[in-house]
Amino acid sequence: MKKLFTLFFALPLLFVACDENPETPKPTPNEPTLELTSEATMEFDAEGGKGEITYNLIKGDGSLDGELGITGQASPIVITTEQGWITIIDSESILGTIKFEVAENTAEEQRIGYITGKYSTKSFTVTINQAAAVVDTPVTAFEGWAVVGSFTNNWDVKSAICMETIDGYYVARGVEISTEDSFKFAKDGTLQNSLGGNGQAAERDYKYPIAKYGSDIRVKESGTYDLYINEALDTYYVMSEGKLPSEANEVIAQGEDIWYVTGLGETQRMRKSGIFQSITSVELDEDGFKLYHSLNNLTYGAAEDSTAEIGEEIAVSSDAEASIKVEAESNKLYDIYFSVEMSKLWVMPHGSKPDVLHTCNYAEGVWFTTKNFMISLKADGMRITLDCDSAVNHENAIIPEATYSVGGENGYVINVEGCEIANEDGKNQIYSGSVTITHLEEGYDIYVDVVTIKQHRIRAQYTGKVSSNQFMGGPVTNPGE
Repeated sequence: MKKLFTLFFALPLLFVACDENPETPKPTPNEPTLELTSEATMEFDAEGGKGEITYNLIKGDGSLDGELGITGQASPIVITTEQGWITIIDSESILGTIKFEVAENTAEEQRIGYITGKYSTKSFTVTINQAAAVVDTPVTAFEGWAVVGSFTNNWDVKSAICMETIDGYYVARGVEISTEDSFKFAKDGTLQNSLGGNGQAAERDYKYPIAKYGSDIRVKESGTYDLYINEALDTYYVMSEGKLPSEANEVIAQGEDIWYVTGLGETQRMRKSGIFQSITSVELDEDGFKLYHSLNNLTYGAAEDSTAEIGEEIAVSSDAEASIKVEAESNKLYDIYFSVEMSKLWVMPHGSKPDVLHTCNYAEGVWFTTKNFMISLKADGMRITLDCDSAVNHENAIIPEATYSVGGENGYVINVEGCEIANEDGKNQIYSGSVTITHLEEGYDIYVDVVTIKQHRIRAQYTGKVSSNQFMGGPVTNPGE
């Protein structure tokens, strides 16, 4: 019994001892919060620049950014980046803000980098996208023909004045050129194979020969010009604004015969235009005018002392005293055409030509099918191309006799798409008209009467054999062969 009593007596003592030394429980810590408050992706151009990332940080004990008790300017979070072109600006990265700088991207490819912020177990990552460098493509400057000179940034091909292709010519319009300037025509961005002049200073509204490795071209008069070169690349034209190469004067050589118009104020030089000597855009008065020839020093007037109608054929003679007079309207422009061979002259409304029958000296033809053929006539520096369909199949490759017309309903048709007049005005499509073909003992009589899209009437006639162009199609044969 004594032992049992002793045990019970000891238990209270044990309990008392526990109450006197209680163990203080430790509070469970909370996770911190790290929140990105700026964009997760940032864009930079190739030049780079500075950027800023913002965030909110809450400690695990619930204190806020401003209650962290951190002194100085150092950021409370760990900031890292693996890209060498991104620099963290430590001195400016303080509580809640990360400052950084993106270097210039000189590569032709865009690049991507990352900035990571970390506090305890929390982190965020910001993506940095930077654009590729804009690389200027070296300019071979231009394709095709262009004008390069002292007025294009001192012969810089990158500043060349490109030329358009129009109606068989290359043209640069409205080019300002002074007498101090010089220029050449260059192709495909290089002066290596440029075309130059023949050493002459160019006059306004004249045409000149050009050649590879030719001299620098200059003008006699400062002003604004339309510059042309022809497709054959053997002639250039220095024209007043709005004037066409067909209006250009020929360069005068020593001893060359020249025709002038006198009596209309200043003496004006005529130019060669197909079979004519011509002058355009003139005003006429009731006193009329005369012609003067440079080689024989003779003056030519009207064979009859009368006043002709506009478009009427006027006979001209060197021993005539009468002036050439027409019934012209005041303040209206006219064109004058003179045929030296025929000693005849026409005064036409500006932009129109005399109705003259051209005698062709050559013809060739080709068959494409048994009904479709093409003939080509040449006369007075002019080429007439006619694409025709016959209502019947040819026999022995002879062209059937008939009148073929534009829009013809009898099956004998001129196809305007394949027809053109090529002369000093360039190439012009046929708009209307007809061609009459009859057989001779040996050959053909071909009479053409057509109007171009510029409303110019062209009449021509060929009598004789038609040659064959076998390179294009089947040969044409002649009656009587």
